[in-house]
Amino acid sequence: MEKDKLRNIRYVKVPEGMHIETDSFHLNPDIMLPVQLMPGSSRLRKEDITIESIMAGMLFIIAYDEAAENFQYYRELVKALDPTIAERLNEAAIAKEQQKDYDFAEELFLAVYHLLPQSASCINLATLYSYMAVDARDKKKDEEEDEYLSKARHTLLDGLRRFGEDERILAELSSFEAYMGNLEDAKDYLERYMSVASEGEKKQEMKKLLSRISFQLENDEDIKAAYDYIMLGEPEKTIEITNGFVKKNPKIWNGYFLRAWAMRKMGRYEEARKDLLKCLELGESSSDIYNELSICELECGNRTLAKTYLETAADLDPENLTVASNLSYLYLGDKEFDEAREYLERARFLSGDDKIVASLIEEYEKATGEKIGEMVHEEIVHNEEEDDDAYQEEIAEIMNGEPPEECGCHHHHGGGQ
Repeated sequence: MEKDKLRNIRYVKVPEGMHIETDSFHLNPDIMLPVQLMPGSSRLRKEDITIESIMAGMLFIIAYDEAAENFQYYRELVKALDPTIAERLNEAAIAKEQQKDYDFAEELFLAVYHLLPQSASCINLATLYSYMAVDARDKKKDEEEDEYLSKARHTLLDGLRRFGEDERILAELSSFEAYMGNLEDAKDYLERYMSVASEGEKKQEMKKLLSRISFQLENDEDIKAAYDYIMLGEPEKTIEITNGFVKKNPKIWNGYFLRAWAMRKMGRYEEARKDLLKCLELGESSSDIYNELSICELECGNRTLAKTYLETAADLDPENLTVASNLSYLYLGDKEFDEAREYLERARFLSGDDKIVASLIEEYEKATGEKIGEMVHEEIVHNEEEDDDAYQEEIAEIMNGEPPEECGCHHHHGGGQ
């Protein structure tokens, strides 16, 4: 546990008048209890010692320090004080996650997982770390993204250690590793999942994933070679490889896309368009396919359809700089300035100081007489003291049975079942 997380924890004797006796728990007056300091204070005052502050202190230790000497005792004491605490903490954690208050959500999900270890609480915590990784990636914080992805994997592996070959955790691990591109690991977890999973819709979905991954592993070399040749400026060799691939695998879209890309580079736009439409027919839909279709239609003289395809690409991938700048270029050329500005703003936000985007902005300003102003960057500053204060207040609300703020629907599992 990181030392700085302990900075607001102090230990006190059991307060006078505190009596808890159940069939399974007996209060031990010799064990000191953790208390969270009030925000901005370095000393514990007598009036700060309450059931709420003790509960908050114990939950903090439970969340972050499973190796604590009296961890198990605190765990049992919390449950004796409130037998439904895990379920209510879980509800609060889901609400905080939906509000993107990720740090607080992590603390709550960790407390739930360590209070009531279940595959559901394990998966909820891992899912949170995945969301935190996506948030870090969106903010261009690569190290944080790697850290949260590592935490997600570690949490799921910890779940396997605790619960054995649990089918839900194996399914999550296989999907996680597939997302990370670790196909061999994903296949291993999928095969383990298949050996323990109960029959049903989920198992059928995972069978399809296993089939796709197995196919990809078997045919990966051909696809990689075809891609390498097109990047090396040898589209003819790409076409040669993909011709064989498509013949053997007529229902796999990858071969058609790479062949279309190579044909488009060679100016064979009609043939490229046919292969790209085949990708859509096979159920694959991506911004890359629609961007390539747009180029083919533009070269074939179908400018309106080219813009339609690019609009679809932009909807599928709003952060694609190539698509945004291509749309800006087309709308500028057609003097559709409102649309041009929309995508210029997006392209500038995505590109920073990109010279092509700067040139398009200059062209827009000359044509319209309007200036596109400087980007405004907002910085959010968190007040740790306020966060600590909010934590104690919300723990008290949870203990008193007050529901968290309402949010939209969520896919998380219940953590207190």
